[in-house]
Amino acid sequence: MRIGLNPPDPQRVSTEQTSTSSAAVRQTGKAPGEEADTFSSDTVTLSALASRALQMPEVRQEQVDSLRQSIASGQYTVDAQSIASAMLGC
Repeated sequence: MRIGLNPPDPQRVSTEQTSTSSAAVRQTGKAPGEEADTFSSDTVTLSALASRALQMPEVRQEQVDSLRQSIASGQYTVDAQSIASAMLGC
């Protein structure tokens, strides 16, 4: 970005834009307009995933009820060794 009182040289600006566009094509293999299509499809995919996540219940009540019943009946056991191993990454 050029800041100053002198207006930019149109020939130089045109050359800089061309070299920037060429560099973008070399780096990604796509022209700048093609990248917009990719971003658009990514946005649609992200939007679909977000709406699916929002439709899911915050609490999986059937899982909570099952665990609550197992704890109440004494069937739920905790293996401290496996928990410690998982926490330490062993």
